[in-house]
Amino acid sequence: MKSVLDENMQHLSQLSCHIDLRGKEIFEDDFYGKVYDDPEHPGEYHLNRVVTDVRFPLLTVFKPEKSNGTGILVIPGGGYQAVMFDKEGTALAPFFLSEGYTLFVLTYRLPSSETEEGKNRALNDAVQALSLIKRNAEQWALQKNRIGVLGFSAGGHIAASLVSCLDQHGRSECPDFAGLIYPVISMSDEITHQGSKERLLGLEASDSTAMQYSIENCVTSTFPPVFLLHCCDDPLVPVNNSLKMFQALLKHNVPVEMHLFQSGGHGFGVQWASELPVHVWPELFVTWLKSRLS
Repeated sequence: MKSVLDENMQHLSQLSCHIDLRGKEIFEDDFYGKVYDDPEHPGEYHLNRVVTDVRFPLLTVFKPEKSNGTGILVIPGGGYQAVMFDKEGTALAPFFLSEGYTLFVLTYRLPSSETEEGKNRALNDAVQALSLIKRNAEQWALQKNRIGVLGFSAGGHIAASLVSCLDQHGRSECPDFAGLIYPVISMSDEITHQGSKERLLGLEASDSTAMQYSIENCVTSTFPPVFLLHCCDDPLVPVNNSLKMFQALLKHNVPVEMHLFQSGGHGFGVQWASELPVHVWPELFVTWLKSRLS
């Protein structure tokens, strides 16, 4: 199983392309940042890249042989200190492309808590990326009303912030759906991932700032449908993040589906879920997505 996924990842990576957020193709295999292998899983996959110190955001585009008309902006996690490019990006391609989905994996700039612009770097990159995909939907054989976002961990916070930001401004580029996988949602000290909060907001963030960046406080009735998935034994991002988001979505009558698993921990993506009950999450997400888009 692992060897097949490894081979498929390498093959599809070779067929992918990089574009900047103006839509210009980047022909060098350059992430405009520091790239290293995931230190938690050294040598287990040929493609195990983590990217940090990102100078310019990029989209890596994975196109299926036959598009089903749906595009997904994928936002990997990394605690706002790195981008887990392969674990929560490339590794998704074999399954999702086989189902006809087009993936756009975002390598985003990391935040600096010193200024408002610095705090919102990753969010601004996500806004630009989604706008680019929507504007050029026809180029990738996509339908403009079938383009959404899928975020992991801190990337889940970016994805949820993206929905909230565009929803507040009534932007037509708002995602048509959102998948949040073991997401950071809240900046409340009781349940947040402290590393993500400190990297995003700094060590001395005020209560009002923490509330502003806690997405459970930003939900409105015009949010798109949301899919949530979390493990109850997550040691890094407490499951209460997803529970808070679920409750807020229910309160505002937003279509939502949530799956909780007793065990699985955090950061399993696709590669590290194969021997866990939670390995079915991609199928659950696609089944939900088909029901929402039918």
